Amino acid sequence: MMILRNYFVVAALAVASLLGMSPAHANETAWVEMKPARYRLVAAEIDGQYFAALQIDMKPGWHTYWRHPGASGIAPEFDFSTSRNVSFGAVEYPAPYFFDDGIGGFYGYDGMAGFVFPLSVKDTALDNAEVRLNGLIGVCREVCIPIEMKLSLPIKSGVSSPHGAFIEKLRRARAQAPSDDLRIESASFDGVSVQVVVTGQQLSAPQVMYIPGPHDVLGEPRIAARHPAAYLFEIPAWAKLDQPFIGRKLTFVVRDGARVVEQDIAVRDHRQLQ
Repeated sequence: MMILRNYFVVAALAVASLLGMSPAHANETAWVEMKPARYRLVAAEIDGQYFAALQIDMKPGWHTYWRHPGASGIAPEFDFSTSRNVSFGAVEYPAPYFFDDGIGGFYGYDGMAGFVFPLSVKDTALDNAEVRLNGLIGVCREVCIPIEMKLSLPIKSGVSSPHGAFIEKLRRARAQAPSDDLRIESASFDGVSVQVVVTGQQLSAPQVMYIPGPHDVLGEPRIAARHPAAYLFEIPAWAKLDQPFIGRKLTFVVRDGARVVEQDIAVRDHRQLQ
């Protein structure tokens, strides 16, 4: 009898491994081990809302990318179309950091990172719901390694999860709406550079990141003037003639220590600000 019981335990472990699931928890897959990083899918119910998250643990010196990677890199891609009885909200990205690689820099993350996927599951389908992620991320150091992933995770009702704190941490790291505490006061174009004025309370070392349009070429922001409550950044910029900067909205991310805002702002004619 003991031999038979051990056989079933080993068989269950093997099946769990094949499914990419941890036998200990129904709310996580097993870690997938790669040379520069490992990753897995985790899930938790938080205040009545279900979330899944891709958890990425990178070795020192390696990094991955934000939804806009910057001058270089691989933007993450996520496909949930084969999931069962689950619908998804917009992917939640933690606010990025700027990394200077000497060739224009990039926006992303190092160490332990991740992305959050809000879920909606019909109550009648809770025990027959499954998140199926087909994805692509770039994990880079001196070279970039594209990692294609295929993960599946059943969503079960009444199963406690140890991953709520990790998912909440990722959600708290999202960029916030601009406020008097930190914001872009104005953006203008003088024919050579986009001039960005950042204002806020007790500014220490703000950084400006941006998402250019498909026909834009923007350089690295540099500080042209500073004040305890305001910084002026100049961003070398070029656009096609039929895609002028003036009158268009650009998306900026401003980070000052732990404070981060994301803001869309229309670019004005710098000559009209004089």
